[in-house]
Amino acid sequence: MEVCKNCGRKNPLEEANFCYYCGASLREDGSALENVRKETVSGEGNAESAAVTDPTVVKRPFTTMQWLGMFLLLLIPLYGWIAFLVIASISAFGANATEERRAFAKGFLLFLVIAVIALWLFYMYVQSNPELLAEYNKMLEQMNTSAGQ
Repeated sequence: MEVCKNCGRKNPLEEANFCYYCGASLREDGSALENVRKETVSGEGNAESAAVTDPTVVKRPFTTMQWLGMFLLLLIPLYGWIAFLVIASISAFGANATEERRAFAKGFLLFLVIAVIALWLFYMYVQSNPELLAEYNKMLEQMNTSAGQ
């Protein structure tokens, strides 16, 4: 693992040209930045490989407080859910997210889709069986009369 001369941290990737944390070049001769420029200008590398090695793109993981803040958004009626879904969508499909954050956001969005479909199916099942609804109402009346005594 190579130590960054700019921030002093150890890089997790040995073949990295730039520091994972601050984006500074790890090569003394500056050849890393020239290689990225040549790839993007000549079109040899695709856009994704250039974005990965671009020192200006810093992918930072979410901290615990940022996750807590996202989940506290869910407590705000309606607008909190909308904001949470927007942030989750950006995290899932945006280019500037870590793999862990992207995977969590995709998993959470998939969970929401499955939960909504399951609730809709349950609602349709109850609506198609009126005797279930009548039995449920009878049970609620019995509970109310026993609690009132």
